[in-house]
Amino acid sequence: MKQPALYSLSRFIAGFDFFFWLVMQKMGGAESVAFDNFNPSTKKHTADEVMRRYESILKPGPALLGMDSHEGNSGVQYGEYNAMHLIRACNAGKQIPRLKSVLPPGNERYTVTLRGTRRWPTRNSNEQDWRTFAAEIGARVIPDYDVEPIGLHERMALYAGAEMNFFVTNGPIALCLLSEYPAMGFDVNNSRPKGIPPGGRYPFMLPQHHQIWEDATLENIRKHFKAWSSSKWA
Repeated sequence: MKQPALYSLSRFIAGFDFFFWLVMQKMGGAESVAFDNFNPSTKKHTADEVMRRYESILKPGPALLGMDSHEGNSGVQYGEYNAMHLIRACNAGKQIPRLKSVLPPGNERYTVTLRGTRRWPTRNSNEQDWRTFAAEIGARVIPDYDVEPIGLHERMALYAGAEMNFFVTNGPIALCLLSEYPAMGFDVNNSRPKGIPPGGRYPFMLPQHHQIWEDATLENIRKHFKAWSSSKWA
């Protein structure tokens, strides 16, 4: 029996970057994940925040790749662990395993995921603009987890059933970009991905994935929604 892939909270952060690591482990042959919760790093979040993020993001995460998980400190690394390594692997021609909802797809036509955290508040969503846009198209608004918690699997089911999912550059968009579920992410110019040239795309993105290198103003959101909507019927 293979050893599990080991994710240590003393080494790795408790956030959506976990899914880049998870994909790399699955590509390397891992079948399960062991979470080591001893002495979690508090460089980015408090100890309480780390554990809350572990419970809400990491712990339910392996199921999206059909992997088992448990808590423990024994395991190995089946591959490198961040987006940069995944970019290199894809540029070398490797195909990634895709995340998949474990729940039936939701029935919302569109979703808008808001960012609203104390860390890097300048990157938070302009809530007024996004709610105005959401009302115009009848989108389901998903507030930041810190404002209104939602289960990871419930969140993924909403993304799976939507025709388009809208974001600013934030953690949850990784769930779409690493799956087959559609996404349109704005403000990429304000949080440039490492290893991607200006105006570029992650090599693992699919045609239904859009990275918008423009500010998420109401005008820009409407413009790109109109262009995307028109292209569907062209």
